[in-house]
Amino acid sequence: MRRVVFEETMDGICIDRIIRNYEYNMPSKHVHDEYEIYYLLEGERYYFIENQTYLVKEGSLVFINRGQIHKTGVAGGKSYHDRILIELKAEPYQTFLSSSLGISLSQFFSSNYGVLKLDGSGQHYVKCLLLGIAEELHQKQPHYTAMAMMKMNSLLIYVLRTNMRDNSQQISNLAMTAKHKKVSEVASYIMAHSAQARSLDDLAKRFYISKCYLSRIFKEVTGFTVSEYININRIQKAKKMLLDTDLSITEMAASLGYESITYFEKVFFNFTETSPLKYRKQYRKMAQPIRDKKTEQEGDS
Repeated sequence: MRRVVFEETMDGICIDRIIRNYEYNMPSKHVHDEYEIYYLLEGERYYFIENQTYLVKEGSLVFINRGQIHKTGVAGGKSYHDRILIELKAEPYQTFLSSSLGISLSQFFSSNYGVLKLDGSGQHYVKCLLLGIAEELHQKQPHYTAMAMMKMNSLLIYVLRTNMRDNSQQISNLAMTAKHKKVSEVASYIMAHSAQARSLDDLAKRFYISKCYLSRIFKEVTGFTVSEYININRIQKAKKMLLDTDLSITEMAASLGYESITYFEKVFFNFTETSPLKYRKQYRKMAQPIRDKKTEQEGDS
């Protein structure tokens, strides 16, 4: 059973509440440019983020930074779950957030991604805020966009006051099965050494486990094959290099572990639907007004 309780949108913000009672796993290659907030009202879910798997229980908030690898899956054999999901594009909310709280979305999510388990009063407060956002978008009364964004601000302020990135809390939320620990070890190695991580065979030898077993559990936990996970980490680094350096595409491909520039461009296109050169041109052009504004501000100070 899949029941959509509500699904509301405004410019830059989407919120929906869906109840599922079947074995649902998010599709693989789940990486996107929106920021994501996930609140679990009922049930339990495994949530893989970057290189760790968390056991998310009811009354927990999950924050996913843009571009972060993530996937939810069934936990404990129980498929029923009820969740609210918000997807945020940078604008127009980023401008509202910056002018009202003095922080950017990227700053918030860089410091606060992960899982936050709420106490009873926190659960009630957060649920009311999320339902309030959905109600504002549904009713569309005068100034509803400002009201929705103010409620979003209240949610972020609440999280900032909880010291969410407290290491002990994040560790307590980790899935501790042998399978999840092993996948985390392998994923952490790939993230740190994506250029040197060549193949499933190499990784199986490095971690002293069966190639077939590693292939199976890695796909099951992350939603990616080992090869896909290696490539997505390389492409994430490539996107940063395209914006922050003037390396040629040939130099970049070699530094990322690709022996063929043609294969690098093919993999890049598969994950971004554009070429490396077009990506560099498009996003540098988008970033230029921000750089120019920052330069002006520094000149005035």
